[in-house]
Amino acid sequence: MKIITKTSFIIILCVTFIFQGYGLSEEKKLIAVFTTWEPYGYMENNTAAGFEIEIFAAVAKKMEIAVEFLNRPWKRCLYSMENKTADVVISALKTKDRESYLIYPEEPISIGRTGFFTTVEKNIVFNGTFEPLTEFTIGITSGFSYGDAFDSAAFLKKDESTETPTIITKVLLGRIDLGIGDIAVIKTAARKEKILEKIKFLEPLVHSRKLYAAFSKKPGHEILSMEFSKALSEFRTSEEYYSILKKYGIEEK
Repeated sequence: MKIITKTSFIIILCVTFIFQGYGLSEEKKLIAVFTTWEPYGYMENNTAAGFEIEIFAAVAKKMEIAVEFLNRPWKRCLYSMENKTADVVISALKTKDRESYLIYPEEPISIGRTGFFTTVEKNIVFNGTFEPLTEFTIGITSGFSYGDAFDSAAFLKKDESTETPTIITKVLLGRIDLGIGDIAVIKTAARKEKILEKIKFLEPLVHSRKLYAAFSKKPGHEILSMEFSKALSEFRTSEEYYSILKKYGIEEK
């Protein structure tokens, strides 16, 4: 009983110390880095926006933690986490390499869903395997990974573009048959161009992956990560959470 009481007391002291260090009333604050990937995170009128940004900000506010969001290229985001000049990186996949310098909460901040899309007129069927798609040309974004199975499928005809809107345009013009990408990103780009009704998504998904607000390995961040995970899990049951998803047209399945 004495051991349990002592351990609990130490945890309370640590959490109190962390909250005092990052409280809204203090000068110190969490530095959260993110890259432009609309609607997950992006800049709008010189302000950080996106559904993951708003979710993180809302949870941090409930925890009484101040946050400063910095928009950076992705490689620079990871570099600043590795050298501990930033506290949190938004929208990070969990990889073995990153676990050496990132602390991942148990609760992901969102789920990224990757799928194929084409025009509503085309009758293309995807059964979950790539072999039947060999006759089609598939639009991809340069340097982006769509999972090991797709990336290593050398038998597929892949057409590279630098950004998602270009892939959508190529599909609509009939220059390629299919596009592949994050469904939320594709929908947002198509919605902005008012052409969402002209495309359709194929089922099943190519894959889905958990995305995290991961913490750097600064002292105290292990406990802070656990507290954030708990607060995020509770926030998912709130009306505010679903209001954020609705604002950005995100469907939670």
